[in-house]
Amino acid sequence: MGMAHPPEADVIRDLLGAYRISAQVYPEARYCGSWSLSTSGSRRCAFHLVVRGACWLHLREGAPTRLHAGDLVMVPRDASHLLCGSERPIAAPSSAEDGSDVGITCGYLEFGDTRANPILEALPDVLIVRPRDESERERVASLIGLLRMEAGAPQTGNGIVLDKLAELLLVMVLRAHMESSSEKRGFLAALADARVGRALAAIHRHPENRWHMETLAALAGMSRTAFAASFSELVGVPPMHYVAGLRMRLAAALLKDPRNSVGKVAARLGYRSEAAFRRAFKRVEGYGPGVLRG
Repeated sequence: MGMAHPPEADVIRDLLGAYRISAQVYPEARYCGSWSLSTSGSRRCAFHLVVRGACWLHLREGAPTRLHAGDLVMVPRDASHLLCGSERPIAAPSSAEDGSDVGITCGYLEFGDTRANPILEALPDVLIVRPRDESERERVASLIGLLRMEAGAPQTGNGIVLDKLAELLLVMVLRAHMESSSEKRGFLAALADARVGRALAAIHRHPENRWHMETLAALAGMSRTAFAASFSELVGVPPMHYVAGLRMRLAAALLKDPRNSVGKVAARLGYRSEAAFRRAFKRVEGYGPGVLRG
């Protein structure tokens, strides 16, 4: 989360442009004594910022983690978690040194698009973003503060500002995770690659395009052979297999909405005919799209 502006930040923003991200933020809550909080069961991407004091994060497995002011916890896929003032998961009366006068701001990130979301799928169950210095701590706190202010503002256009702030928060979390991650393969590793990342973001921005290996390689600034090898190494599958798989995941999500006919989904994903889409869907998924229509 440093001041540098790495190339992957632009790629991340380009990719996030395919999703309408918004936020719901609650006022800062203060805790002392015996307390606990959890958003488990919300089925949403939740976040918690420790504004002041210290507390403990408990997960279903593993030892508890001590959190301090400035620490941001994000739970992308609603994993079971509990924040409390005690090192034990069942909060006991806390002493002045353990959980007294703790301030926490909580909220959710919403993804308005029904399409498959590779970002949330690629993230771990729980992320803890720790500021490296006071400047970063203040920046995260200021961003959450702006989110809170905009969430309660009745002015025209504040929804647009709130959406942009929510997107910025997610960009900060992703950058922090990518900087600290040792993963050399997978979606986020590919996204962090300046060349493959450009092609990957373009695919997700416009999955309906008639992508070809030559076009994607040109976007990456690589030869066809070098691009195919790099993409396959980072992502785990060849480029055109990835494109086909992404389209079918998007199609599956769209077909679950009874308002979307098979023909409408086929057209939205760039297929010239419904028959061609049906063949492609069955080739990738092993069954026809009609199965998802109930």
